Amino acid sequence: NIENAPIKPDDPAIIVDGLYKRFGEIDVVKNVSFGVPKGCCFGILGPNGAGKTSLLGMIEGILPITAGKISVMGMDVATEIRKIQPKFGVQLQHSDYFQFLTVSELIQFYAELRAATSGKRRLQPSQKLLERLDLTDKMSFKVDQLSGGQKQRLSIVLALLADPEIIFLDEPTAALDPHSRRYTWEFIEELKQDRSRTIVMTTHYMEEAERLCDEIIIMNKGEIVGRGDPASLISELSAKQQVKIKLGIDSPGERIAQAMGPQMEAVWDVFSDTLIIGTENVAIAVRDAIRTAEEHGAKILDIQVDRLSLEDVFLNKTGKELKS
Repeated sequence: NIENAPIKPDDPAIIVDGLYKRFGEIDVVKNVSFGVPKGCCFGILGPNGAGKTSLLGMIEGILPITAGKISVMGMDVATEIRKIQPKFGVQLQHSDYFQFLTVSELIQFYAELRAATSGKRRLQPSQKLLERLDLTDKMSFKVDQLSGGQKQRLSIVLALLADPEIIFLDEPTAALDPHSRRYTWEFIEELKQDRSRTIVMTTHYMEEAERLCDEIIIMNKGEIVGRGDPASLISELSAKQQVKIKLGIDSPGERIAQAMGPQMEAVWDVFSDTLIIGTENVAIAVRDAIRTAEEHGAKILDIQVDRLSLEDVFLNKTGKELKS
């Protein structure tokens, strides 16, 4: 566990300070503190049971706070939630919409509901937004006629109805096919260009967090076990990378590995005819391996560099894979 000292960004959208959530005798969120700078895309990662949902529920004012404090745009969630919630747009992973309504009717219903609860005039999504999310020609379709990807994009439209200052995206690409996932990523990247808007998202996809999030926290068993921007977390994990060099059959791999030591941590995998090198300098490792292989008359078939990723950080911090 890392120290949970509060972060106080220069222009905070959200500050969480010493937060606890208890169900019965169990603390599912334990002394959690962090800050979300205005205009950033902030990711919350963690395995099932890590406390992510409870944390989001308290920030959104859905769950009561056991102990600690949350402020949003300078307002206290515990006492001023009615002022805060109109600033939110929430996209849920699973939304039980009225399946018998058309897309147009559902949007109108949510627009009127948001207007009634916020005191603002009823807003409609722009034609540009509907076109960007490929829903223009689906307005007369009933919700249950939409594909999974179309329903997910519809939930994003509903979250953006009142032009919120803070958007919560809960697993925005869960269960989507690769094409729909990347389409959604591109749209979120466009949302990020408006730095007056803050995005808070949870995700089970490491590539998604690494691509979209400016900052992340990793939770495990109710506590923060890692935090920072993805690149820094990866670089902190280890300076070493792994180079795999596949050699031709009958190459003297064991002798090549020995010849590269002690400068390089090289081992020979006889089952795959592969030289495996742990190194802090990939360029030097590849150069030396090529030279040594040539000196031993070995033919190089393939060179692969395994880059450390956010998934490696996650596994290191939590000891388990991130599963939906």
